[in-house]
Amino acid sequence: ARAMISAEGSGLHATSDEQGRYEIRSLSAGTYTVRVRLLGYVPQSARVTVGQVAVTQDFALAAQPISLSPVDVVVGSRARHTAAEQLAVPVDVFTSEQIALQGTNETSQILQNLAPSVNFPRQSVTDANDIVRPFTLRGLSPDHTLVLVNGWRRHQMAVLNTFAYGMGAGSSGVDMNALPGGAIDRIEVLRDGASAQYGSDAIAGVVNVVMKDGGFAPFLNVDAGEYNSKDYPIDGQTGDVNGGFGIRLGRGSLALFGEYLHRDKTNRAWPDIFLADANGVTDVIDTLTGRILQKRNSLTQPNYHWGDGVEADAMSFANFRLPLNPGGTSELYAFGGYSHRTGTGNGFWRYLDSERNWPELYPQGFLPEFHPDVRDYSGVAGFRAIVSGWSLDAGGSFGGNRFDYNLRHTLNASLGPCLDVACAPGADGVLGTADDPGIPNQLSFFAGRLERTEAIGAINVAKPVQLGLSAPVNVALGVAVRRESFKITAGERASWINGGHLAQDSATGGGLAPAGSSVFPGFAPSDTSDHSRSNIGAYLDLESQLTPKLLANVASRFEHYSDFGQQLSGKLALRFQPTQRFVVRGAASTGFRAPGLAQSFFSHTTTNVIGGQFVEVGNFPVDNRASRIFGAKPLKEETAVNLSAGFAFTPRDNITFTVDVFRIQIKNRILLGATFGDTVSQRILSDSGFSNIGAVQFFTNGLDTRTRGIDITGGVNVPAGAGTLDLSAAVNYTTNKITRVDPLPAILQGTATDLTSILDLVTTVGIEEERPNWRGTLTAQYTV
Repeated sequence: ARAMISAEGSGLHATSDEQGRYEIRSLSAGTYTVRVRLLGYVPQSARVTVGQVAVTQDFALAAQPISLSPVDVVVGSRARHTAAEQLAVPVDVFTSEQIALQGTNETSQILQNLAPSVNFPRQSVTDANDIVRPFTLRGLSPDHTLVLVNGWRRHQMAVLNTFAYGMGAGSSGVDMNALPGGAIDRIEVLRDGASAQYGSDAIAGVVNVVMKDGGFAPFLNVDAGEYNSKDYPIDGQTGDVNGGFGIRLGRGSLALFGEYLHRDKTNRAWPDIFLADANGVTDVIDTLTGRILQKRNSLTQPNYHWGDGVEADAMSFANFRLPLNPGGTSELYAFGGYSHRTGTGNGFWRYLDSERNWPELYPQGFLPEFHPDVRDYSGVAGFRAIVSGWSLDAGGSFGGNRFDYNLRHTLNASLGPCLDVACAPGADGVLGTADDPGIPNQLSFFAGRLERTEAIGAINVAKPVQLGLSAPVNVALGVAVRRESFKITAGERASWINGGHLAQDSATGGGLAPAGSSVFPGFAPSDTSDHSRSNIGAYLDLESQLTPKLLANVASRFEHYSDFGQQLSGKLALRFQPTQRFVVRGAASTGFRAPGLAQSFFSHTTTNVIGGQFVEVGNFPVDNRASRIFGAKPLKEETAVNLSAGFAFTPRDNITFTVDVFRIQIKNRILLGATFGDTVSQRILSDSGFSNIGAVQFFTNGLDTRTRGIDITGGVNVPAGAGTLDLSAAVNYTTNKITRVDPLPAILQGTATDLTSILDLVTTVGIEEERPNWRGTLTAQYTV
């Protein structure tokens, strides 16, 4: 086998021959760290002093055990024992020490603080997404980033963001905040397309969260914080308690972790200039500063909420390993966790004289509240071994996410102002009686449930193989079978029923009251869904040091889905190191993202009053006949071409500097299309026999986009007094551009429709302008 040997700091290196002999010439006198590397073996190093005579230094290389040390990474290469600086693609590694210094306890927020290419906005008034916020990588959607935990694919959230605005509109991401921060050993961020290596979703990159394991002494951390400013008094108080301990079990270990996080709400809303009491009296407010100049009524200001809601998270995680022999060449492993989150989110204020309110129930108006119940669970079990030189990893996983829509401080206006008896006509047009009491109104509702599950079985093998090249070729291949499911459960009847009551302003020209629980009408029986699909994927990954200066990686992956067909992806990555201190790297790959089951089958219908008539409005699946009238088709996969190039420069041992540019072209991107609800669309629906449907919206492969950007990182370590000072900086610049948009459906072309495109303006702006182009971080750490 041919190993790479280098004398660090000299810029000189050599390659061993087939018998393991090597020679480094022209070394000046002095002491050097001589390091030897060979794919699939543990790197070795030794301090060697060179004088006037030749010096011999022997190394005995051992096959790399199946465990991974903290300095090595899982993502970016299938070769065992690979450090981030040895890869052909950019990978950031953030240690538990860096994580602990961030001053926040939310895993997604920690990731944003550490990696400028990650964005985790704190959006508000976005229904369920106030509670389960997604993160994004390199300016793309949350579902364009693959998340792994200990190298295993992590399931996505059940919630689908159906808002045209807000981060990740029309997508689902992974709930990173379901992982306890105190259990994380490190986070690896691969900033490059990797579908050819890891499968669907890895268009923007891959985030791998590696959890702590082994035996260790118990620890307990208690953190507290709050926001305080001149304009906004103390709010957002946060308390976090987390701990863990590692138990030795013979050769093995069981690490257990727990965390409880509680956060009070923050509110950055200004007073409402339109908030009036029953006599129509409003406050006098300075609209430039938001200050109340004269308080003229008894209503509380501000009357709405803009900021974080109350949140409580209980999280647990366990990590088990059991070596089966003294050499550690085979082991059983298992890990998993469970989290339970409750919280609050708000809609917009309902004024006292609104058709959405009954003054008998809310004399001052009301602010409806979300009180969701979110449960997240996962488990993985497997077996690793070295068999005839092959590294084997086989196992299975199961995970899921459940979101219950619980609403409080609201009502169903169509049921009238009665809480104890029915006073709305109901579906039969007759008021409630003793024999047929009908449905009284309510102030709280169960509006339905979303649930997503995912099961995976996988086997992976890898081995350095001699194929006649100057160095062994690391051959990795594997097969995975995955099954996903998505389910919608209807809410209680009062949350979606149309009671048929006149609105409170009907005497002055108003009409029927809106149906369904205000802020979020419940999922109706017609919305319920229970769909699943399966897919099988196989990959081949080859990596080798072609010359002492050139590393190459080639990968290809084939996947077949039961619902849309098959996809083949490929990747080529190169790393060229002309000198010891300078590295050039680049990659080209194709990738894909399978349409989410929620995107294909999500359904949420609401009942609005249009032209004095009740009509259904909402999101329909692509196979709904009303959707097909406007050109809906079965969703197909998004495809991507990812190009990246960069360099890493180490002018001195204590200084590093990297630059990487990237370009990601995505075709057939899936999004929530425009709402077809103008007068022309309504007439088309009526002529097609849908007299009770007033507007249609559905998901579509409606556009192509191009993402460009640059990542710059730098770091320096210098002595300072009795310790050392570490300074690091990172900058990301990203732009998104829509390059193609589907035209209007054929049935609307040539008509007087108000629509101009399959997209509305809000969606267009959200894709191109929602994320700040520039993000940067600057970190200083002093260690004694």
